[in-house]
Amino acid sequence: MGWPRSLLIPCLAVLLLTTFPAQAERRVALVIGNAAYEHVPALANPNNDATDMAEKLQGLGFEVVSGIDLDLARLRATVREFIGKLDGAGMALFFYAGHGLQVSGANYIAPVDARLASHNDLDFEALPIDLVLSAMERSTKVNLIFLDACRDNPLADNLARSMGTRSGAVGRGLAKIGSGVGSLIAFATQPGNIAFDGKGRNSPFTAGLLRHLGTPGQSVTDDLILVRNAVLEATGGRQVPWDNSSLTGRVVLVEDVARQQADVQERADRAVELAYWDSIKDLGEKGYFEAYLRQYPQGAFAALARLKIASLEAKASGRESEPALAERSIEIAYWDSIKGAASIGYFEAYLKRWPNGTFADIARLRIKELSAAKAPASEPAKPAPPKVEMRSADAGSQAVADPPEQVAALANRSALSAPSAPVAPSDPPVPPDATAEVEAASLGPSATDPAETVPQVPAGATELIRAVQAELNRLGCSVGRVDGKWGRGSEKALREFHRHRGTKLAALEPDSELLERLKATPARVCPLECAKGMEARNGRCERIEREASVEPAAEPRDEAKPASRPTADSDSRTCYSCKLSNTTERETICLGTNETLSARTSLAATCRPLADRAPAKPEAPAKAVEARTCKVCQPRWHGRQATRYCLTELEWARSGPDFYWCR
Repeated sequence: MGWPRSLLIPCLAVLLLTTFPAQAERRVALVIGNAAYEHVPALANPNNDATDMAEKLQGLGFEVVSGIDLDLARLRATVREFIGKLDGAGMALFFYAGHGLQVSGANYIAPVDARLASHNDLDFEALPIDLVLSAMERSTKVNLIFLDACRDNPLADNLARSMGTRSGAVGRGLAKIGSGVGSLIAFATQPGNIAFDGKGRNSPFTAGLLRHLGTPGQSVTDDLILVRNAVLEATGGRQVPWDNSSLTGRVVLVEDVARQQADVQERADRAVELAYWDSIKDLGEKGYFEAYLRQYPQGAFAALARLKIASLEAKASGRESEPALAERSIEIAYWDSIKGAASIGYFEAYLKRWPNGTFADIARLRIKELSAAKAPASEPAKPAPPKVEMRSADAGSQAVADPPEQVAALANRSALSAPSAPVAPSDPPVPPDATAEVEAASLGPSATDPAETVPQVPAGATELIRAVQAELNRLGCSVGRVDGKWGRGSEKALREFHRHRGTKLAALEPDSELLERLKATPARVCPLECAKGMEARNGRCERIEREASVEPAAEPRDEAKPASRPTADSDSRTCYSCKLSNTTERETICLGTNETLSARTSLAATCRPLADRAPAKPEAPAKAVEARTCKVCQPRWHGRQATRYCLTELEWARSGPDFYWCR
């Protein structure tokens, strides 16, 4: 059986991408070794070090410009030739072995004809190292510098003696060099120290470079760590190589070809497998899936291929009922929704619903992996299970289920809604509680309760809802009573929280992420709203207090007799016309002896005696007298004595906060 035509183009693209490797960058190296000095004793190893390094770098793909025992003129000419080759190069390397010295923090290369009898000779007989480094940094992105020039230098001693009192400017070894972006500078030893020339063919530092530089698949930085360990071992810890790096990425001189080829082959195989699966996954012939399993028995889609083959065989033989097919479809859909999850709860829910399911073994492995990964850290709050969304086969209606209880309800609903068909005796019967789950899932909220619709929540979510409601109340976004039911009041409080916080409302359902966000909010978010006649003070509502200074001038009335309609000229009581707070209406208030308007702050905003008003029209009907009760009360204000007050039932209810006690 041939492969589908849609598979040919992806396979051809994969082959084209893996056939032609990318072209390597151009590399240029400068290698100099000075040993046969004319005016100071010769060195033993620099010529060998330079010759061996030039050969090593040629093997690493570098175009090498080299020089041995160069005087000042030939040294400048060699450096100029190297700089001319830097144009268009991607990597530059400079290696020097021989005498070098530092004066006033600047480093110099000593040619073989240098005398350095005085400080003035320095500019005419030595070459500044910065001349080479600045040219490299201007031309290439990656620059590697290796300086084996920290040997005990008699030229530096000559220069120091000639400078007299200024000899302190001449230091031992080389000074620290600041590197530009994309450069690495390695010294044979620490700045200010001297390095050993070695007793073998090469110095300890160069021997380490020859052995470890260019390790396949390893970066230059890792190579220098191996070089440093080799030098420490060779010198007994007396010489420690030092480097200064500003590289912006891994610099690998030799790629691990075998590993690269294996990675390319693995990516190509995965691309071909994915392309083949995409071309057959919707087909109805099991031969395609059998061919996939023969080619990829442990492939990423092997379990799905076996499930597809079983489904096609059952469909061909008529052995599998419609409810069983619906159950398999739900299992596959749920697994596809959780297979990439990082929470153990999802896979435990799958095993609870399908303990012997197609993906049961994979689910157990995922639980072990996630448990091992989370063992060192504290267990985070478990997020709400993901919602699996699918459509019923008969009505096309969309259902949302949370694992594992509501997934079962959805499966049984699909089974009950499928058309009746003969079922083989081998089919398992529908569990007795399945019908109850289907009915519970299909029933909406009670139609007789118009106050609030409470959505169904998964088992175990009540405590989460209670915690969210408690946090909303703490932040001033009142949900009312904390009852563990997420209704319209809770949703309104959540909207107010996001509105006053200035954040976007993502969903109206509570989850662990929302709870953590609420707990992280330290202070009130929703403002305090007070009722009419009240105002917010120190985080709570208090009654607005206003005093009207009107002196009482009436005798107390008999408590045994009911109060009668007082008038302005009454001998026993004094009456006032008062404008109530926050209203345009006025009310007549009559007080007995020892009663003051200042104690009734909830009633009077502006009062004046009735004697100041025009006489009432005689034809106006008399207003019914409201019964009053008299009590002796202790006001809350300091320095006030207990006073007798006669108020109506409504006035007593409003004036309660004004007194400590009444009797």
